[in-house]
Amino acid sequence: MKPDFLIQKRVAQDNALAQCAAYSQQMKSIAQNTGWFESKVKYSFNDGEKRSEAFIKQEMDCANSELKTRRKTRLKLLYENEARAYEEELGRLGLAIQRMNF
Repeated sequence: MKPDFLIQKRVAQDNALAQCAAYSQQMKSIAQNTGWFESKVKYSFNDGEKRSEAFIKQEMDCANSELKTRRKTRLKLLYENEARAYEEELGRLGLAIQRMNF
């Protein structure tokens, strides 16, 4: 038996443990990256769906306000046309509407 046999055996064991620890660290890093990527792939649909729902809600709000404005304008025009027609009808009968300005 060589005098430094036990030392060489211990150095070989330490080297093997160091290699195993480095490999383990590398696998942990790969697992972490894989987990992150899988979560992004898995939940990317949900993120897109949330953005889509927000966009649809905003579009519906804008369409609703535009519809209200159009209805209000059409109603105002209707009232003006009916008032003009009523005044013309009274004018044909020889009557008029007396307005009082305050």
